Amino acid sequence: MLKYLPIVLLVALPAAYAAADRVPTLDMKRECNFEGSVLGNQQQCLADEEQAKQQLQQEWPQFNASDKRQCLSEATMAGAASYVEFITCLEMARDTRKSQAASGKPQK
Repeated sequence: MLKYLPIVLLVALPAAYAAADRVPTLDMKRECNFEGSVLGNQQQCLADEEQAKQQLQQEWPQFNASDKRQCLSEATMAGAASYVEFITCLEMARDTRKSQAASGKPQK
């Protein structure tokens, strides 16, 4: 019975990886309630967050896995959760990698 375990794990791995590698769900309302109470504009905040989420869903495969982890950590720091901050961080990391590759500088 245990001799088949590696086969089962190998078959299940791609499905588990695909499920794990998707845009995380962030609590936009909590962020916008805070931002809106300060700025008085919750609706605009929610619209901006939704737009960023949709863009992130489209561009998700092009981002580096380590950048995704790092940027998610930054975008959810101190209880906040912002798709706008998340995608901005990912785009900056991506663009930095491209710039370094184009200039011949070693990448981290």
